[in-house]
Amino acid sequence: MAFIFGILGFLGGILCAIGDVLFDYKSKLNEKLGRDKLIERDWADMAKWRFKLSIGLATIGVPLFALGLMSLAMQLAENNSLFATIFWLISLVGITGGTFIHIMLCCFPIIYKTMLAKGCTFDQIEATLSDLYHAVKIPFFSLYFCLVIVPSIAVSYAIVVNYLALPNWTISLMPVSLMVIGGLLRVVKQDWFANFPGIIMPSLGMGLLGLLAAIHAL
Repeated sequence: MAFIFGILGFLGGILCAIGDVLFDYKSKLNEKLGRDKLIERDWADMAKWRFKLSIGLATIGVPLFALGLMSLAMQLAENNSLFATIFWLISLVGITGGTFIHIMLCCFPIIYKTMLAKGCTFDQIEATLSDLYHAVKIPFFSLYFCLVIVPSIAVSYAIVVNYLALPNWTISLMPVSLMVIGGLLRVVKQDWFANFPGIIMPSLGMGLLGLLAAIHAL
């Protein structure tokens, strides 16, 4: 069961990564607009179906990659049940917000495009999105921390102390590790790495947690 859950977790991460491409792939000329830099210039030219399909993929993908985290928790429990329980409970909090996080990221451009089509001014659109952002930012970042940061740290620790019999280099496959790699690539060569691989790194990392769980279960 742990192996199957791990594979499903990997597939879930891939679905979410595809969803990330749909809502976050933009041209090299894109720039952030407004006082809070919440608006992307390319949104005006991006089709709404991309954001709607992205939401659908995340709705399927998040529960699937949750199974990957469950697989890890099941296997961690074999060596340290308390650590596994804490890991799973915090991950579960993050998982409950996983779809919410993705939907919010897709709702911003949908709202922007709808208000723009209705003739709203840029200031009106920005004020609306700013109010929405400030209303959700605390739960948004709290849930993101529980979903991405905590599992990365916990699994890395589990590998180091041998709760999981995986080589230390697999720590580089954690979601946070991949995010850092993606960010560094953008700094080194913005023109080449403006979109890839950075935009898919968090979801890919969540999927790879499932793949590592499947490998460990063999």
